[in-house]
Amino acid sequence: MENKIKLIFADDCRLQQKIIELLTTQLDLFDLQFMADNGSELLRYLGSCKALPQICILDLHMPVMNGIDTVREMRRRFPSIKVFGYTATDSLIEISDFRRNGALQVFSKRNPKQMLEVICGYGKMGARYESPVVVRKNSSIISHENS
Repeated sequence: MENKIKLIFADDCRLQQKIIELLTTQLDLFDLQFMADNGSELLRYLGSCKALPQICILDLHMPVMNGIDTVREMRRRFPSIKVFGYTATDSLIEISDFRRNGALQVFSKRNPKQMLEVICGYGKMGARYESPVVVRKNSSIISHENS
């Protein structure tokens, strides 16, 4: 596939990095350009990029620079990148904070394949993609409509 979606990913867990790497290869919809262990490392990479990625997936809880601080800085410095949250937490307060600071949607780590399929819609549809997402605890998508 020639028009793959350019993707970067930040998560301090090597297992999660491997899962995303394998799924992006399997789905053949993404060009996984970079994986970082924290937000600071990701921002350094973006500062040196000649061509910015379309999509970024950030873990909420990372050392050095967490997902909320990273998305806030990305919105300021790289507003063209669509940023998504990725977390194991069920805390609606933390998820809301992630969204309030710039994450378009926040996904549970329980179903990374479903997350990538939804994100693919954002990459293919341009600036805005509406997915049928509702807030449900223990679901694979834990985002808010109209938040």
